Amino acid sequence: MVKITDRKVNIWVKDFQKKLYSKYSPQKVILFGSRARKDNLIDSDIDLIVVSKDFSGVKWPHRIGEVAKLWKGLIDIEPLCYTPEEFAIKKKQIGIVQQAVKEGIDLI
Repeated sequence: MVKITDRKVNIWVKDFQKKLYSKYSPQKVILFGSRARKDNLIDSDIDLIVVSKDFSGVKWPHRIGEVAKLWKGLIDIEPLCYTPEEFAIKKKQIGIVQQAVKEGIDLI
């Protein structure tokens, strides 16, 4: 069994970012949740908001599934995928997106 370390998680994230940027050219990526707050456990999932024009016309579950396929790490990833227009609306509403914008870490 592979031991999960912060170093390995960082390697997985960098690999994922390269694939994500290559396929979707996101305008914004936000890390949020326990990993952004730095109160995560070693096997805590990675919560992300991904904003890309390439999601236009793609149904919500398919976006998430396709982005998640790019992840090759041994812990879970939980992407929330929005078009720029959807994100502009969601960040003004009370909820997880607004909270992520306030407390998250911009990766791009």
